[in-house]
Amino acid sequence: MPYQRSNAISKIVAVLAMLWVANSAIADQSPAVERVVWDKRPIAVHIQHNQERIIHFPGDVRYWLPDSLKRKLSVVAANGVLYIRAMEPFPATRIRIQGLVDQTIYLLDVTVNDSESASDELVVMKPEAVTNRAKDQTAVRHTEDWRVRLTRYAAQQLYAPERLLRGDSQIKRIPIDAQKPVPLIRGQRIDAQPLAAWQGGGFTVTAIKLRNVTGQNLHLNFSDSNKPNTIDLAHSLRGGWLTAVTQHDFLGVAGKETDTTTLYLVSDRPFIESLGVAPQPNGEFEEATDG
Repeated sequence: MPYQRSNAISKIVAVLAMLWVANSAIADQSPAVERVVWDKRPIAVHIQHNQERIIHFPGDVRYWLPDSLKRKLSVVAANGVLYIRAMEPFPATRIRIQGLVDQTIYLLDVTVNDSESASDELVVMKPEAVTNRAKDQTAVRHTEDWRVRLTRYAAQQLYAPERLLRGDSQIKRIPIDAQKPVPLIRGQRIDAQPLAAWQGGGFTVTAIKLRNVTGQNLHLNFSDSNKPNTIDLAHSLRGGWLTAVTQHDFLGVAGKETDTTTLYLVSDRPFIESLGVAPQPNGEFEEATDG
């Protein structure tokens, strides 16, 4: 029914959205760290009296302290990190740091100011490191975007009313490389039949029809559970997948209308390659022997 199909798609999108928000929330909980790019200009470093501050450099370093600071500032260098602590107040003073690998000279203008707060850690980066980091972050976001986009598209193609279907010029349907049930889920309680597959952004999403073949209701989740008749797909799924989303988390007993659901698997390779089982001449698949 269209109403049920619409609800199914909404549920999938909601699950993906919650996963996205959860990942973002975890990232936002990391401690604040100040980052500065070394552009050959002295770096201002504020420290508080008797409070240690940690300064990270791209590699191992050594340092030189002016005579005026040797009794007022404690400095320890280890593994590319400086641990500095002001034992007495002093005016703004310049410290010279040298990288041992590339001989880069860094200049720090250190001041003691109890009224100005500062993060515990300061990371000094080179311009090329900033560029590479931005590229890495863009690549991660690109991957996450396509996981969500492909799963949403597959669900819409299978379950949305025809009048609501929308095409996507960057996503194309591809031939499914399995026409018979595949040994996707360990335990032999669920039959898995590939339905359709799409590609986009260098990734593949495969829709799998899951059918309960037992006389018991089954619950599906992605974590350990003490609930009876629960299948932990995180451990039961064979293959290597970037994401896995089920349309429903319940399978009724075999033969009932509720004994099936759809599983959406996103991978960076074709389905059979990601599954890791060998097709046989008779069209069946050789089940892995890892249990």
